Amino acid sequence: MIHWNAELARRLACSEDERRALGPVIRRFIDFARKARKDGYLALEEDAAQSDDPLLKVGLRLVAEGVSGEALEDILATYLLAGDEKGWPFLKACATIEGLVSLSEGDDNPLMIRKLVAYYGADRALALLQELEGSGT
Repeated sequence: MIHWNAELARRLACSEDERRALGPVIRRFIDFARKARKDGYLALEEDAAQSDDPLLKVGLRLVAEGVSGEALEDILATYLLAGDEKGWPFLKACATIEGLVSLSEGDDNPLMIRKLVAYYGADRALALLQELEGSGT
């Protein structure tokens, strides 16, 4: 589990434009969830092989292998905490981990969306949530 502190919270700071880029990240996880429900988790290995994001690649492989959400979060949090990313790369990594854990736990789309929009910020999450729900995600 990620134990948040002031340093980690500072590393999340990024611009409004960067935060808007979370929409496509969230949509991608919704697509992964649909694929996993339709074709099984092993189908995610293809997405892992095609990804150029090392964290996503490792995470999708672990999900495909059936690693539990709790174990997955522990493993991926170590990658996150060992790195030195900040700003948009750190925010994206946090949302990626949350998406992967949600995926491994089999969360339905509405719950996954609600978990991920939290990274957008409380004051902006509602607008993104309405946009995602309005687009049929």
